[in-house]
Amino acid sequence: MEGYRKEVEPLFRYLPWLQEKQGKRVSSNYENDKLASVSFPVYDSTLLGFVKQVQQTNLTDRNYVYTYYRQGIKTAEDEHRLIAGVTIRNVEVLTAILSNYICGGMRKSWLWPKAVEEGIFLEILLKFKELFTKWDQPAGVQE
Repeated sequence: MEGYRKEVEPLFRYLPWLQEKQGKRVSSNYENDKLASVSFPVYDSTLLGFVKQVQQTNLTDRNYVYTYYRQGIKTAEDEHRLIAGVTIRNVEVLTAILSNYICGGMRKSWLWPKAVEEGIFLEILLKFKELFTKWDQPAGVQE
């Protein structure tokens, strides 16, 4: 867990923002009537900061698709259920789901805001926090 702690703990600063924004829109589409162009997404700056910070860690795995296949993840409900059930033995589920949204958001503009609005990023960070509390203690120390 120590390796994960170094990567994840800096992301905990986003927890209050993620809690506040759960269920709310964190992006909009920019459209200019004067220009005959396609609209494009405009993201909340905190969301972009979070995504950039995650991208600078080793938490993203471009092979997340294999975990999705092995775990049978097909829906957001599957993701929520699996996040809730993660233990020290299957932490890769958290990084796979995180990778799905972070890497996938580079191609599908709706994934980053969806992960905030549906609480996916929040649940992942809270699960990591729970795992750190439970498993990352000196030997012989029990809660």
